[in-house]
Amino acid sequence: MNAPLLKPALKMPPRESTSQQVYELLRTAIVNATLAPGRAISEIEMANQLEVSRTPVRESFRRLAAEGFLKVVPQVGTVVSKMSRRELMDALFIRESIECAAARLAVKAPLEEREALHRLMLRQRAAVDRGDIEEGLNKDEDLHRGLIDLSGHPRAWEPVRQARAHMERVRRMAIPELQSNIKAAEQHERIAAALVAADTEVLVRELQAHIRLIEGFIEGISARYPDYFED
Repeated sequence: MNAPLLKPALKMPPRESTSQQVYELLRTAIVNATLAPGRAISEIEMANQLEVSRTPVRESFRRLAAEGFLKVVPQVGTVVSKMSRRELMDALFIRESIECAAARLAVKAPLEEREALHRLMLRQRAAVDRGDIEEGLNKDEDLHRGLIDLSGHPRAWEPVRQARAHMERVRRMAIPELQSNIKAAEQHERIAAALVAADTEVLVRELQAHIRLIEGFIEGISARYPDYFED
């Protein structure tokens, strides 16, 4: 049996149901490549590692399969889905379409709300500078969600969240090798400055360039880890 990979990370809020805890943990493990693309996993293995029954694991597997993170392979069983360049480009399209539209509306938000997002950017940059990868990534997500909230359409976040998760698999792998977190933080500074200045043209241009940064990461990571990609 594989050595336990997930138990140390099981620190979900007690208010969450067991099924939600297991789902969040497995999803995070896939996104950060603790469960690498192509790895076979089973309900029994995960239930044993997490010390839960198979029911919440089975429910989590179904949700993750529906989101494209797991798939069933004949004669093999359930495996972590490999990454697809085509699907990553679809995710990029979703993010660019929604987030750039949100940015055009966000510049109309009250100045104090735009400045609050700028302060959040400063905290994200500080986390990156001190090498706190997890905090930097969490603040990164808060920034993008905050921009959508400022647009007045918070429900637009869910499709962006799903698209980001698939792109995040590449970006996390690119942090040590391609310094993706530093490049993203630098772009966030320009995005936040344009937001505060209510400069729509610059904001959309910088945001678009930021989202498209993933294209270079895909090329770099797929060259290093070709077995992690299916196309």
